[in-house]
Formats: sequence, C-alpha cells, structure tokens
Amino acid sequence: MAKNTWQNNRWGEQRGEEYSWQDNDGKHDYGWLKKIIVAAAIFTLVYCAHISDTTVGKIVDDEIRYSLSFQTDFNYVMEQMISHAPANLDLSMLKKVQMAVSKPADPLLYMTKPVSGKIISPFGLRVNPVSKQESMHEGIDIEAALGTNIRATAPGKVKTITESAQYGKTLILEHSQDVDTVYGNLGEILVGQDDLISQGQVIAKVGKTGMVGSPLLYFEVREKGKAIDPAPRLKGDFPTGEGK
Repeated sequence: MAKNTWQNNRWGEQRGEEYSWQDNDGKHDYGWLKKIIVAAAIFTLVYCAHISDTTVGKIVDDEIRYSLSFQTDFNYVMEQMISHAPANLDLSMLKKVQMAVSKPADPLLYMTKPVSGKIISPFGLRVNPVSKQESMHEGIDIEAALGTNIRATAPGKVKTITESAQYGKTLILEHSQDVDTVYGNLGEILVGQDDLISQGQVIAKVGKTGMVGSPLLYFEVREKGKAIDPAPRLKGDFPTGEGK
C-alpha cells in the first residue's frame, strides 16, 4: 500500500512538471490575428470594388474620397496627440505637420472636368450668340448632349441653387473660403442646399435652360469672388471649336 501511494505521488509530481508550461486557464488570446484577418478582408473587398469599374466600385471610391475630404478632422487628431504627449517630448515637428494638414488643399490644383465635350465658347470677351452683344464671358461653354451627367470638379459644399434668365438653372459649389465653381444652363439638379459633395459626384444633368440655343454646360471658377479662366485648371485637354 505504501509503495502504491509513493508511486501515485511521484506520478503526480511528474505530471505537474510535464505540463507546467501550459496556461493555467488553457486559453490563448488570438484577438490580434482576428483583427489582421478582418483588416485584410476589408482591404481586399475595397480594392476589388475599386478595380471592378462597376457602379458599386464608383460608389466605394466616392465614399472614400468623401471621408478623406470631409469626415477626417486631421487638425483635431493632431491636437489630441499634442495634448497627450509627454511634457519633455519635442513637439516642434508635430506642430509643423499640424499646420500643414489643417490648411485645406488648393482645389484649383486638382480639378477634374465637369463633363466631356467641346468648348464652344472660351473665357474672355465674346459676342453673345443669342443677344449678339459683346460682353465678358466669365466662364466656358461646354457642348454636351441633353441629359449628360455633370460631375463636381472638386470636393465641396452646395452654396447656392438659383435660376436666372441668362444662365437658367444654376448651381454653385463652395470648395474653400476662396474658391467657388458655377454650373449653369442645367437641366435637372440632383443635389440639395448645403449638401456635402465629393469630387466626381454627379450633381446635375446638362440642360437647355437660360439664353442658349443648344444643350450645353456653362462652367465658371471664382477665386476670391473674381472669375478666372477655368480651362487651365481642369485636368486633361478639351477639344475646342468656334462659338455658336
């Protein structure tokens, strides 16, 4: 009996030594691995949507641009980092970054075409094809088929929706404190007052409202309230033609 008791005790000790490396709870934290898998899956889905050239892909691209342009307050993030940083840490470089990102990018540097078509009336003095009077043409007229989608040239906010005898249905987007874009002679307007707009978002349809003889888009860029030539600011080249 004594011998059996001794053997049982020795077996128990050996068992304890053999499994001493194991976690007492028998559990392991694989949360980090799950996060990596989820992040990789999200990235794969977004990337596949981006390269798919489908309606879903375009929606995903628009939402990402919108988030980067409007929903991410980098200045707030920087302020939080600076406020929680150790007192003895040199923050000069971080403050320089804060100053750089808190200043909005100049929308005049990355504007895209509002619509594909031929410029039939450039910026500058011209004889109005309807009134036959010489006047300053403060934008450009882009010929396009009736109902063609008109896209925002840069991210911004709907500043004004109005209508006039000359430019018909008109939409004005505010891109910064200094830069506005004007879209005139519109057909249907697809956005509302104060809406936030992403670059490339469809905002209206080409129409034939106002003093025009054929469907077109009147497009104007204003910098600090003054009209400037839009053509050099837009990516890509326009075919040009004689005014009608």
